[in-house]
Amino acid sequence: MVITGLGALTAVGEGVEKLWQAVLNSRSGIETVPFGEPLEIVAGFIKNFDPEKYITQKKSLKVMARDIQLAVAAASLALEDASAKNLNESHERFGVIVGSGVLDHELDELAYCIENSLDDDRNLDLKKFGSDGISALFPLWLLKYLPNMPACHISIFFDLEGPNNTITTGASSGLQAVGEAYRIIQRGSADLMLAGAGESKVNPVGLSRYQILGVLGKPNGHDPKKTYKPFDASAAGFVVGEGSGFVILEELEHAKKRNAKIYAEITGFGSSDPSGQRRAMKNALNEAGISAKEITFIQACGLGLAEEDAKEAQAIQEIFNGSAPHLFVSASKPVMGFTGFSSGTLDLIISTLALKNQLIPPMMNFENAGKKLSFNIVKDKPLKKSFDFAMTNCFGFNGQCVSMITKEYKQ
Repeated sequence: MVITGLGALTAVGEGVEKLWQAVLNSRSGIETVPFGEPLEIVAGFIKNFDPEKYITQKKSLKVMARDIQLAVAAASLALEDASAKNLNESHERFGVIVGSGVLDHELDELAYCIENSLDDDRNLDLKKFGSDGISALFPLWLLKYLPNMPACHISIFFDLEGPNNTITTGASSGLQAVGEAYRIIQRGSADLMLAGAGESKVNPVGLSRYQILGVLGKPNGHDPKKTYKPFDASAAGFVVGEGSGFVILEELEHAKKRNAKIYAEITGFGSSDPSGQRRAMKNALNEAGISAKEITFIQACGLGLAEEDAKEAQAIQEIFNGSAPHLFVSASKPVMGFTGFSSGTLDLIISTLALKNQLIPPMMNFENAGKKLSFNIVKDKPLKKSFDFAMTNCFGFNGQCVSMITKEYKQ
């Protein structure tokens, strides 16, 4: 099983090359986003995104949330990268799996609805909401926010008639979607699969939940780009972002037959429940048929919450029996922000490019873990290193745990 196409859209720009260069050079797209009090936050916001560049059917835009538009855009980029948009073969064996979930609506869309639902004292009247409020909504409003709609739009736009599904496992959804696509090709049900996710976390509705939970990092008068600090002793919350990442998976002989560009092989995939970070990594190693000592690089989840980072560090140390002087770990969320469903797929893209280029990117903003770790964290500058295997972790925010192992492709 090989990866033959990559597509990314993040706060640092369009395309995987811009993402890769930003990660290598610790160039962050995070900055202050003025929503107005009390929601003036720092975030990885995609500027000047033009959905019409990717979606020519303008009527479709009316029923597409920003998350869906981002997903379609990155899917298009991955297909172009794989030279898979106009294959001279049936598309019945070319499918799509998308990671998704609750898509946050825009506040102004409900303004008239709420206004029509207020009683004489300006309080929300649920009876009026049912009789007068809902009627003020755009009739197809719900279609913008159903979790299965990204997969629907992508399969229709690009005529992908193979297996189609939506994975809803929180922040791990995107990488879980890649894992399911991997399984589908393993079972012989498809030759090619497009998999990934897109999400905008820069939304007042979603941000309000994180504000209540108290998990958002704050710049406290410092450079916003320095706010996000995974694994660092001073880590104090994550920074949201928006982004989309998709990959093309392909059966090896099929890829060779059409002379496809091959980035890397996928050799192992593991997933587990919230208590199973170690188990997910172990399952991936078992399927790959390798020992932990053969892993040189881990693209960590690095959520930026002290408790979650400590769990991941502990799980890594347990897998490597408490000592891994040969292991190098990095995390890239400080470059683009925590992008929810798409975070794992974007991390997979980064680890794939690391394998392809034999170059491990640094972890931006990392200074001091505060305690001794049994593995090496790459910081300050990229590390040139010859290695065969990489592991990508995606551990959801109180959600499912996913690990994937990729191998350098050698002809």
